[in-house]
Amino acid sequence: MVRVILVERRYPGEKSYLYELRELAEAAGYEVVGEVVQVRAPDSSYQIGRGKVEELAELVKTKEAQKVIFFNELKPVQVYNLQRKLGVEVIDRFELILEIFAQRAGSREAKLQIELARLKRQLPFIKEALHLAKLDEYPGFLGGGEYVIDAYYKHVVRRIARIEEELYKLRRKKDERFYKRRERGIPFISITGYTGAGKTTLFKALTGKSGYVDGKPFATLSTKTGRTSLLGRPALVSDTIGFIDSLPPLLLDSFYTTLGEVLHSDLVLLVVDVSDKLEEIERKALASLDVLEELGVDMGQIVIAANKIDAVQVPLAERLSILEGLGVEVVPISALRGEGLEDLKASLLKHLPDYVRVHLELPPNALYLVDELKSLGFVEKVEFLDGFVHVVGEGKISLVKRIGSRAEAEGGRYRIQRR
Repeated sequence: MVRVILVERRYPGEKSYLYELRELAEAAGYEVVGEVVQVRAPDSSYQIGRGKVEELAELVKTKEAQKVIFFNELKPVQVYNLQRKLGVEVIDRFELILEIFAQRAGSREAKLQIELARLKRQLPFIKEALHLAKLDEYPGFLGGGEYVIDAYYKHVVRRIARIEEELYKLRRKKDERFYKRRERGIPFISITGYTGAGKTTLFKALTGKSGYVDGKPFATLSTKTGRTSLLGRPALVSDTIGFIDSLPPLLLDSFYTTLGEVLHSDLVLLVVDVSDKLEEIERKALASLDVLEELGVDMGQIVIAANKIDAVQVPLAERLSILEGLGVEVVPISALRGEGLEDLKASLLKHLPDYVRVHLELPPNALYLVDELKSLGFVEKVEFLDGFVHVVGEGKISLVKRIGSRAEAEGGRYRIQRR
């Protein structure tokens, strides 16, 4: 196991996130053998102060560390200077997250998105290497100095263009699937939230479909979709990638085809771990809402599942009030034990946009429309009266209008009633 030292530089009064960096490092398979913290403004050459660099170099030596991981995002020149001083590889949180993604990626799409993020991240580092090579400070890079660096830079640019083209095609195919799914008229709900909140456990509880769960960050990179029932009404549920505070914009951009699933949803089910400390509950909820807002999700589309109530040892009310203060409906649940799931389904059903009641009068030859409404929506009542079949049901307005138009074509009638 690779031995690493973690480093965080923060401003006076700024909260420390070193514990989260530790969780990420352990999730990537590293052994954390030391931690260094400095409170000060960033140093342009090293991110931390020169004296702290000397202290870090001594710690690397005594702990026999093989790598140093910074919480702070590092500039190319800082990485170069630090590696020269420390004698070991230096990466930052961005690179660490990419390593975790690369270990867990399963689908072709996820692998392409990770490669794209990594290559885009490399570009400024290659430029810096080229600059240093011209100054004769980076001899032998790739065995050939600045000419090889320049050739590699052009290769990376071409590779980025090819990946973006392939991801664009994948996005087009996904958009077509989203459109067809929307046309069918089944409500679509995306489960999302801070990494480790219990999204995949809730997905399994709602759909019965298993997903990979290990309690570590970013267990889910590729989306999974399953069917569920909201008090008898069919719906599709998707388990999506988790968020993290200060998610680098480049990662957000590269994973658009995965996060795009959220944008095509009728509702977003935001999972929050309420067994966390009070300040963590608020921080993670706000971080998740910030990402959703950046993606363009309307607050009215969001329902919060306050998960892991079975693990809360103190009164729950204060924890729930933090989330309720965000202006979004909150439903306390335990996805692991199945507690509160019926209340959650009722809340989701209540918040579904464009979900309406329909009254149908069908001639006997149009009975097949009852089966279609039952399979894609909900049938509450069926009566035979005056030679017609009278049906009361519910469904998305696109489904109801489609069935209603076909009912009229068969000699029947329909009336939409807003819930």
